[in-house]
Amino acid sequence: MFWKRPRPPRSVDGPALGIGALVRVVNDGRGDHWEDEPIGLIVAPGGNQIVGYPGVGGGMSWTVAFERPAYTVDGRGPFERATVAARQLVPLGAADS
Repeated sequence: MFWKRPRPPRSVDGPALGIGALVRVVNDGRGDHWEDEPIGLIVAPGGNQIVGYPGVGGGMSWTVAFERPAYTVDGRGPFERATVAARQLVPLGAADS
């Protein structure tokens, strides 16, 4: 009989991303580039989109509702909501907002 070894718990270095999290959208050199790093609230999972390649990471996305209409640096917008790759989202604490 084979026994599975218990996996060690994964550590979380800061606030986790999820519905209801307050986040800042940052430019990471890939994907959309946002003007002025907009702040918003995660309201839903990002849906079925290709955000990354399997095994490369960064494949998760979230739908963010912005506190103010947001624009991309190439002039698109205003956006009230957008689907954003998780790698571009930085969780904010109460003191950051």
